[in-house]
Amino acid sequence: MKTAIALLSFTKASIGRLNIYAVVVLALFFALSVSVSAADGQGGRTQVSGDSVFSDCGGYAIELSGDLNGCLEIVPQRYTCEELNGFAVYREWGEEFFMDDDGESTFRTKYDLEGIYASGFCASDPADYSLQLSGGCDHKIFSGTGKFRGANGNIVFYDIIPEAGVSGATNFIYHGEVKYQE
Repeated sequence: MKTAIALLSFTKASIGRLNIYAVVVLALFFALSVSVSAADGQGGRTQVSGDSVFSDCGGYAIELSGDLNGCLEIVPQRYTCEELNGFAVYREWGEEFFMDDDGESTFRTKYDLEGIYASGFCASDPADYSLQLSGGCDHKIFSGTGKFRGANGNIVFYDIIPEAGVSGATNFIYHGEVKYQE
C-alpha cells in the first residue's frame, strides 16, 4: 500500500506517459488486491454481519439473522460490576454455542462483554437491564462442525438501545470474520 501511495504522489508531480503507466500499475495493484480477497473468501474465510434478538431457542440465548442464521446459546462464567464516576461498568466472560438453522453446523466461542449502565445497576436485584446506556461484546470462535468445521475467527456485537433508561438493549447487530476448513 505504501508503494501505491508513493506512486500516486509521484504521478501528481509528473506529466504525460508517466501518468498513464502509473495508472496502469495502480489498476493492476488494486485488481490483484481484490482477486486475493475474493480467493480468501472461497478458501474458507467469510465476512459476516447481521442482527440478533433475545430468544428462547436455547436457554439464555439470542437468535441470529443475516449472514449467520441460528441460535447462539450463552453460558456466562464470571462477571464483575463496579460503580465508577456516576455510572456502573458491568463486565462478563463466558462461552457460547452456535447452532446454524441447518441443524448440523455449529461453532463455539469465548466471549467478553462490557456494558455501561446508569448508577445503581450493580446494586439492583434482580438486575435492572433497562438502566443500560451502551454495550457490546467480542466473541472469539475456537471450534466448529459441519460447514464450520475447524472454525476460528472473531465476531463483534453492538447493543442497540432504543431508549436508554426505559428499555435496555432490544437487539444486537454483529459483524466479523469466520475462517473454516472446506
